[in-house]
Amino acid sequence: MVASKIARGKVGRPPLERAGEVEERILDAAKKIFLAEGFEGASVDEIAQQARAGKPTIYARFPNKAALFAAVIGRQAARNTQYDNLVPEGRSLRAKLISVGIALIERAFAEETVGLMRTAIAESPRFPELTREISDKARKRATCNLTKIIGELAQAEDLAGEGRFSPDRIEDTARIFIDMILFPMFIRCLLGEELRTLKKEVPDHVEKRVDFFLDATT
Repeated sequence: MVASKIARGKVGRPPLERAGEVEERILDAAKKIFLAEGFEGASVDEIAQQARAGKPTIYARFPNKAALFAAVIGRQAARNTQYDNLVPEGRSLRAKLISVGIALIERAFAEETVGLMRTAIAESPRFPELTREISDKARKRATCNLTKIIGELAQAEDLAGEGRFSPDRIEDTARIFIDMILFPMFIRCLLGEELRTLKKEVPDHVEKRVDFFLDATT
């Protein structure tokens, strides 16, 4: 009798160490469905089937499809703006900044990122606050993480106390770098320009803007 009870075990909430795995599986499935079907065409039933999770499990974490979509977009944005593994390459400050700029654009050009952002833009008239919140968070996170990188580069070049590399201005400097280098190419990509053509333009685009950036900040 005791052995039988042990064999059956308990049914209920997953242990804490598995709870994160369940959520990641749901988000992975939702991302796949949103990319394939768009927001309007995606159904929670299909996402639940893809995630091998019941609808109650999904709704316990995400109250509706819009919240699930926001979580998918937010996770993708967080991954794209996590620059801990971004190592500037080159000997000069210019070369290192060029390598950083190219890396930022390459990450933004990832197929999943482009697809999800296009879907978010398409849904912005229905969920303006949601789209704005996602954009603001991604922008702030990118600026914060890039501030650290540019600050470290400025210190290595003994520029940390000069001009826009000074501690009280370095965050604005990082934001300007993003605005000048990343956004123009990313917007063109989102508007449907051929990715293969854009990628060919990236090195020249980044070099010219890094030169302008350095002239304006020193």
